Amino acid sequence: MAIIIGANFGYTVLAACGITLQCFITGISVVSARKKYNVAYPDNGGGRFADKLSDADWVAFNNIKRVSDNYSEQVGSVLCMLLAAGMFQPKIAAGFGAVYMLGRFVYGRAYVKKGPEARVYGAPLMGISFMGLVVTAVYNAALVTVFA
Repeated sequence: MAIIIGANFGYTVLAACGITLQCFITGISVVSARKKYNVAYPDNGGGRFADKLSDADWVAFNNIKRVSDNYSEQVGSVLCMLLAAGMFQPKIAAGFGAVYMLGRFVYGRAYVKKGPEARVYGAPLMGISFMGLVVTAVYNAALVTVFA
């Protein structure tokens, strides 16, 4: 069975663009935090510039940085699974992508405001949507290869 990418794949592409844009904006928040807390490059929150921060400012800067780092660590896998799932089930994949973005938004806001313990508010949405993408991609790929 051949994979034909139809017009509905546009939904998947829109979700991928949304995730990419959200990740980029999260990175911009680190640039803003660098200016606010006077943490110059190449300091990532543990160097000479960060040593000059108060404990509260150090924690605030590192919470913002960690949210961005975590997104950067996961975005490759999420986009790969989103596009793979979207080749078979574009609207379902886009839906999972939208849920992932919502989870990522909640995760980031909670983490920045309340610290790492608050990750529990957005992480389940991110995890469920990512696993949904993986299952959708694997199931459909197996249907057209192993079980064809």
